[in-house]
Amino acid sequence: MSYPDIAQQTIGEPLASPWYTPGWTSQDPAYQVIPETQFNIAGFPTAATYVTVTANYFDDDGNPISGFLTFYPSSALTFTYNSVTTVIPQRFVGRNLWDVPGAYWGTGHMYLHNGNLLVNLLATDNAGVNMSPVNFTYSVVENWLGGRSYTITVPSASTSPADINSLIIPGSIILPDSSSNLPLVPDITVSIAAISTVYLPANISASIGGISFNPTSDEVDFAFISGSAKPQSGDWNTGSWIVGGPPYIAEILIGPENSGLVLPVNSYTVWCRVVATPQVPIFPVGTLIIY
Repeated sequence: MSYPDIAQQTIGEPLASPWYTPGWTSQDPAYQVIPETQFNIAGFPTAATYVTVTANYFDDDGNPISGFLTFYPSSALTFTYNSVTTVIPQRFVGRNLWDVPGAYWGTGHMYLHNGNLLVNLLATDNAGVNMSPVNFTYSVVENWLGGRSYTITVPSASTSPADINSLIIPGSIILPDSSSNLPLVPDITVSIAAISTVYLPANISASIGGISFNPTSDEVDFAFISGSAKPQSGDWNTGSWIVGGPPYIAEILIGPENSGLVLPVNSYTVWCRVVATPQVPIFPVGTLIIY
């Protein structure tokens, strides 16, 4: 068996390329011909505007805080660009500009680096690329002891880097020591001690034709289901709305005191129901653990 001169190797290939290993060539994707695609791959709109968002987090002793932030858009997005439609589902977003382990796109973990946040976010008003809805917001959760939750807008006119505190919608901050101290958005897990009584809130987005509206005149209910079953008619418990918005936040009191809802120790999928006319949307909003 012979190998080519090392200096002739392509950067990124192994020292002894699989091409020169008997019986391996046809198994190595690097040497397989890529067939032509039948689809029109237009790609993401190149004119979409992103903004770098930053912040500094330190304790009273000047030590950098460790932890991560999650960013969750208020709705799914649709772009029409060059006659091609691109749909972005509602999921955790953000590109962490710090090169730290686990800081991958879509994980919901925008880690701090020496107490500093540095993340790229899609602007919330990309009108120039035919975005629907024209405007949206991000729900943000600070995942560390004493962390807050709040809602931000990221205007395309923002000067990068933009301080996240300047982007917070007034009145949207939920402090960890307030009555609504457990921010809940899809796929977030919240733990409550069985002997504790606290409000469990959930961010609710409502829109018609891509235009947001205030749902707080409608009844909102909560169901707590253990396992994979869907809520039944007898599972619903009446919740209430926190005044203000957007975001519009529904809540329910969990615990043994002050007429709270008592739940046995277990893990539950949290479901919300908004009783409107004629629509009655029902959707999961997260996981609750009673311990």
